[in-house]
Amino acid sequence: MLQLLTGNQSGEDVKSVVAQLVASIRQPQMKLVMFFTSKKYDIHEVATVFKEYLPTVDVVGCTTAGELSNRGFTEGSISAVSIAADDFEVAPYLIKDIKQKPYFAKDDLLQTASKIGLAPDSSDGFILTLIDSSQAAEEKILTLLCNTFPKLNLVGGSAADEDFKETLVSVNGETMENAAAIVFVRTSHEILFHKENIYTPTPIQLEVTKANIQRREVVELNGKPAAEEYARILGIELDYLKENFRDVFFENPLGRTFGEDIWITAPTAIVDDNAIAFASLILPRTIVKLLKPVDAVAEAARTVQTIKQKLPNCKGAILFNCLLRYLQFKKDKQTEIIAQEYAKLGPICGFNTHGEQLQRHHMNQTLTLIAFGD
Repeated sequence: MLQLLTGNQSGEDVKSVVAQLVASIRQPQMKLVMFFTSKKYDIHEVATVFKEYLPTVDVVGCTTAGELSNRGFTEGSISAVSIAADDFEVAPYLIKDIKQKPYFAKDDLLQTASKIGLAPDSSDGFILTLIDSSQAAEEKILTLLCNTFPKLNLVGGSAADEDFKETLVSVNGETMENAAAIVFVRTSHEILFHKENIYTPTPIQLEVTKANIQRREVVELNGKPAAEEYARILGIELDYLKENFRDVFFENPLGRTFGEDIWITAPTAIVDDNAIAFASLILPRTIVKLLKPVDAVAEAARTVQTIKQKLPNCKGAILFNCLLRYLQFKKDKQTEIIAQEYAKLGPICGFNTHGEQLQRHHMNQTLTLIAFGD
């Protein structure tokens, strides 16, 4: 038997908010609690209070750019979820200095996973990730985890904030930036991983002909200066793109396509006058397609339908929703109806991210989720 309980609270007093949350998610046999907190609250204090109330439960969390629960999309609040099950073993680990030394954590990760019987060849578990987005280290973390545990599924999101200044993660009261919270889970319960896009490819494609991998920058597209070529395919002047790049990038992401599957990469800024910075890595010689939006409400409904078909006895889900999607929902006045769709899965909990992870991929403008069954 597996059960999720979720909650969302807001207020001025951290201890009171956390106390109410704990009361709403407390249950027998709790194995894991995850919390997602607005930067309105000091996450160090939030994490400490959670551990005071739940000293024997593993508690993992991060900062957000907005929260999600059965109350809908919220800002300035804390969402939390507890998972209780008879067959659900958890082992969390905090990778430090992810910008410079993530690979040094390999032995500690192996030791942590072994505490619950997981080894490099194990397939009876999965990995949850919460990664400080400010270090642009997500690809390093995913490479480390997926090369070390190639048979374990992985899902997660990049810690976020509202002003792109500081993002933090927390494991059992230890809270810091330049870190990644990794949670190993071993279970025989049914688990389903899913990715939702609200964009579809156009016929327009581009080849990345020159890139700065370390800085996640594309220098040339189709052999031409990246910003210049990007403006050309959109039919706009380069000066207009430079003056309005945030709005243009927001509405015109690029995606790597594999058959009918899309992995979205969001352009974020123009650098050095003609290069384009991205929120995830694009390698040279990669072919990307210009994307266009589709009906977000219809996609949310399709996600719920798919999960219910594949996981008829869904017990709830944890969702990692890109901040850019949330901004699109707000712009289109769709936040309430989309949240209502996701709530049809049962208890839900999640946050607006600065990046999403699924298996080996780090992406943007995407929803990734994990749904739980019997």
